[in-house]
Amino acid sequence: MTLANKITWGRLIISPFFILFLFIGGLKGEIFSLLIFSFVSFGDFLDGYFARRRKEVTPMGKIMDPIVDKILVYSAFISFIQLHLVPFWMVIILIARDFLVMGLRVEAATKKEIISASKLAKTKTVSEYVVIFFIFLALISEGRGVPFENVEIITLLLMGIAVILSIISAVQYAVRFQHLT
Repeated sequence: MTLANKITWGRLIISPFFILFLFIGGLKGEIFSLLIFSFVSFGDFLDGYFARRRKEVTPMGKIMDPIVDKILVYSAFISFIQLHLVPFWMVIILIARDFLVMGLRVEAATKKEIISASKLAKTKTVSEYVVIFFIFLALISEGRGVPFENVEIITLLLMGIAVILSIISAVQYAVRFQHLT
């Protein structure tokens, strides 16, 4: 197994712990949760970096890396829905888009074709991470008695950007890979 794939699997194993700490331990739990999320997010950069640098890009890595990203991001957003911090309908759009793209990837794999993430899809993923980090920072700031101004509006704006990028990238994938269906 390549170093990049080991990092990806490590990210998968560690991911659930940030949810656990988000819901237990109050402010300290939220801080620890943010640290775990940050560590796993940085691992996303590392696995891609090592795969390219060492010329060890594998079909498994191309498939598993986006799946681990989705598990991490969905876990955060679903937790934030539970905490009443993000609208559920926006998260549903993000999840639906990703299931559609995964469906395309599965169809492509049956035809011996691998669909890598597009630049727009990577931008969408970064926008999701920005929302998550913002919410974590707002939670921790509030827990320390220093609330951010306009948190709800900024959260909706950042989520809106993620949703728009999500929809546009879904259309991009559908058009680009319509030959698969």
